[in-house]
Amino acid sequence: MTVSKTVGSEFSGLLRELIHIERQSSQRDAAGSAIDQNDPIGDFLASAEPLDFGDEAVAGSRSALPRWRFTLRQTNAIRPGDRLIWSDREMVVQSVAADHRFIPRTFLQAEEKRV
Repeated sequence: MTVSKTVGSEFSGLLRELIHIERQSSQRDAAGSAIDQNDPIGDFLASAEPLDFGDEAVAGSRSALPRWRFTLRQTNAIRPGDRLIWSDREMVVQSVAADHRFIPRTFLQAEEKRV
């Protein structure tokens, strides 16, 4: 039991970045049009690491956008398509994966939005 507490605290020490997650509102206005508004999902502590741009043809192009991988405590609240805000950067969550092994955690892959 002591080992899991030690490993858990080591994992906690890696979560140094604060990310904010929002989801586009499903509300409609009086005419039935979608409202351009985001509902907050929550703030999470995470670790962040840059990813490569993928395919070499895309990586060298001017249109390649930076991609990031975030690791955080296990959560089911985040979905692909959610908006991720981190360090004045706006991103779109592209994938969400869970690891339920020794220390349950969630992995997010996000791509920065073009401004």
